[in-house]
Amino acid sequence: MRVAVVGATGAVGREMIRILEERSFPLDELVPLASSRSAGKALPFRGGEVRVQELGVAALATADLALVSAGASVSREFIPAAAESGTVCIDNSSAFRMEPDVPLAIPEINPESLEGGPRVIAVANCTTITAMMPVGPLHRAAGLRSLVLSSYQSVSGAGQKGIRELAEQIEKLHGTEEEMGHAEWSSMPSGEVFGKTIAYNVVAKIADFADGGFTGEELKMMAEPRKILGLPDLEVSATAVRVPVPVGHAISISATFERPISVDEAREVLSAAAGVELRDDPEAGVYPSPLESAGLDDVIVGRIRQVPGRPDTLLLFACGDNLRKGAALNAVQIAEHLFAG
Repeated sequence: MRVAVVGATGAVGREMIRILEERSFPLDELVPLASSRSAGKALPFRGGEVRVQELGVAALATADLALVSAGASVSREFIPAAAESGTVCIDNSSAFRMEPDVPLAIPEINPESLEGGPRVIAVANCTTITAMMPVGPLHRAAGLRSLVLSSYQSVSGAGQKGIRELAEQIEKLHGTEEEMGHAEWSSMPSGEVFGKTIAYNVVAKIADFADGGFTGEELKMMAEPRKILGLPDLEVSATAVRVPVPVGHAISISATFERPISVDEAREVLSAAAGVELRDDPEAGVYPSPLESAGLDDVIVGRIRQVPGRPDTLLLFACGDNLRKGAALNAVQIAEHLFAG
């Protein structure tokens, strides 16, 4: 079995290769693909090295499976031809997520979407995945009616350049913390990735603003749950914020159900849910935080509360590794579902 990883030198691509090795995915040949700038680089795999090849139609079309994390424009350019030639393409970009004939899959939540042998499968947005891991089981238990989502997303969601921009600004501002209360905003560092200062700050803009004042990230968070859960009329509203955290996305969830559901029932449901780790003991100081989710396969969930006077509405706080379950791991799990039985 020949497996291609497209975008192999990026943060998600490298994580995909690590996970393929960790989980002993049944491949015979790994083919890392990237732009011409990265061709020839050596990447560690199974005790040896594999050389990065330049991405091209021929290289992709000869693979049985392609795990793709190179951006929407690259996906649109290469995936249709590869899928036509017989390659199963699992895509981490937004290129095909809302296409009606393309599954938007989280194996623990909607495995039925992978039936029928699809050639193109989309991986949901990393924040959507973090939200859906607890919301999906609760929906099966009590029937979801509406969602309000507020995300706190790490800088690695913008790639390695986002991590570098945060690190550079922290270094530049180190030692000036006491002066920030009266510093001139114009003197604060900013960069190309986040626009405003991200160090010691939060930025309420991820992707471009669109009609209605929502950002592109917020629109994804609103549209994708409807498709994943098979609820086209679900009411969803979202606010997406970038925070100065290197890895790990957090999301505050307000979920209203068709019937009353207690905190105890929610804890019972989530304790039994695949891919979810319940950390909800506030009196003992146990609750999720983004850095605690880094490196974990599971999404961690806690701070479960009932909205006063609303027995049908719960508040939750969930954190997930955006590079792992939010992207690379979910793609590999889809491949396992399709190929590893």
